[in-house]
Amino acid sequence: MNRLIYILLAFGLSSALSFSETSKETVNFPGLELTGTFSVLNPNRLILSSREYKVSYSKSFLGISAFQLGVGLPLRSGLAQIEFYPFAKAGYARNQGTYSLTAQNGETSQADVTLHWVPLTAGLRTEYNIPGFDLIRPFLILAGGAEWLNQRGETPGLSENFWIPFYNVGLGLSFSDSPYYRDSGFGGFSFSMNFQNGLRRDQETSSFSYDLTVHFFL
Repeated sequence: MNRLIYILLAFGLSSALSFSETSKETVNFPGLELTGTFSVLNPNRLILSSREYKVSYSKSFLGISAFQLGVGLPLRSGLAQIEFYPFAKAGYARNQGTYSLTAQNGETSQADVTLHWVPLTAGLRTEYNIPGFDLIRPFLILAGGAEWLNQRGETPGLSENFWIPFYNVGLGLSFSDSPYYRDSGFGGFSFSMNFQNGLRRDQETSSFSYDLTVHFFL
């Protein structure tokens, strides 16, 4: 998996270098941005409490793959080096395994559990164009949303749905030329680390992820 990420990052950087050879005399205003993201999820804490049981996924949910599709709208700020990208995206991940259940009376048992995870996110990505070298651009992500967690199992009282609001903060690097100076719809790659924290007191959900994203502009 790490080798695949390195290959894609190298390809994104080489693509960005090829974009730099295009003329920058004409500024193109980009349309919608479409993104596809491959994520590796690593929960710090993921403990879901239903009416009957408490299930901890934290130790067994490490390194789970997830996919996300998004849409954004590039906006220029009054500052030449800063670009804004409001966005919305939806994702999906699934995990199945044998977990330890803790009943409300304190008794523990083992059961097969399937967990479906669907996050719905909206936020703002702010990119900074380094003067004289805009092929690699650092960015900050501030976002929020809600995640739907569907917990299923054969044990009576285990199956339940959870809606959990969250906030998300991320830092990353974009490997491409600015979308305002482009001659194709391909927008390069970006790599980021994101921290997500749930806002429900009765559910313990916090995680970080490594995200590799490919960008296209319409």
